[in-house]
Amino acid sequence: MAKCYKHDSELREVSIDFEYKGVVLRGVKALRCPVCGDELLGLDQYGEVKRRIEAVIQPLKLRRRTSTAGKRPALYLPEDVMKATDVKIGDEVDIYTEGRRIVIEPIEDQEPER
Repeated sequence: MAKCYKHDSELREVSIDFEYKGVVLRGVKALRCPVCGDELLGLDQYGEVKRRIEAVIQPLKLRRRTSTAGKRPALYLPEDVMKATDVKIGDEVDIYTEGRRIVIEPIEDQEPER
């Protein structure tokens, strides 16, 4: 049986509610230390949680055609993408490639407009 690394006490199997990005999964099996209350998911439980979350949360994936704006390549970002990433008109973003993928990432430390 697994033991708590802090207290060397035997972990007990419990059923917990697991929350990720606003999604609550009920009845997830975990191990809990009876002394400190720390909870631990085993590899089997982690795989089950991942599978259940992926079944609920579907990634936003849209298809768009590239165009031009002033003789330069342009890509229209739909409002759903802007909302999902909390990017607003005028915000700076980082654009880079990963292999053949184009990644557009919001910059977290945006200065508020005055």
